Amino acid sequence: MTMSKNKKAISFIFVIVLMAGACNSASPPQPIPTGMITQRQVLTVQNQKSIAGALDVPISRLDGSSFRLSDYKGKVVVVDFWATYCPPCVKQAPQLAELSRRYRDQGLEVIGLTSDEKTDQQKVEEFIQRVGINYNIGYASNWVSNAFLKGTEDDTGAPPIPQLFVLSRDGRVVEHMIGDSPQRGVEYLEKVVSQQLSGGGATSQAVPQSGD
Repeated sequence: MTMSKNKKAISFIFVIVLMAGACNSASPPQPIPTGMITQRQVLTVQNQKSIAGALDVPISRLDGSSFRLSDYKGKVVVVDFWATYCPPCVKQAPQLAELSRRYRDQGLEVIGLTSDEKTDQQKVEEFIQRVGINYNIGYASNWVSNAFLKGTEDDTGAPPIPQLFVLSRDGRVVEHMIGDSPQRGVEYLEKVVSQQLSGGGATSQAVPQSGD
């Protein structure tokens, strides 16, 4: 009887360990089919409080140096979660480069956070050269990815990409775009950026600052 109870206890512990391992193994972001986006996903992200804490997390560049999103406080920041294996992301990258070229002198900072593995860095570098990316590229760490993307997972259990976040000059999220939607594409993004740079436009979400 005691042996049976011990076996059950061991089995229960083993199941708990497996479950914990599954929770800690987040699926990498996956490309989203064109136009596939639900309002539920947007609202889920807009209710998160974790983004403010991610602004001070170091982000690794391809050359090994690092930066923080908070380094660009005072600018309008577009944060793009992307990957070279994501067709909508690849299509969007040169459009973001053009947006950066046109508005950088007015206070815009575009930052691309790639989900590519560091072992694929050469592929990323070749893509940057080929497309003419002129903005900061860093690796999307699990910490930063979870802070921004948690809650947007689709049926595969992974958050879809591309996902774009627009941060106001004081570090608040004012817009969040998922996927490659004709109604909420780069033209719409440019309108949001232009409004923020000119000091106008209502915010869709205020992210609490550290210490609030």
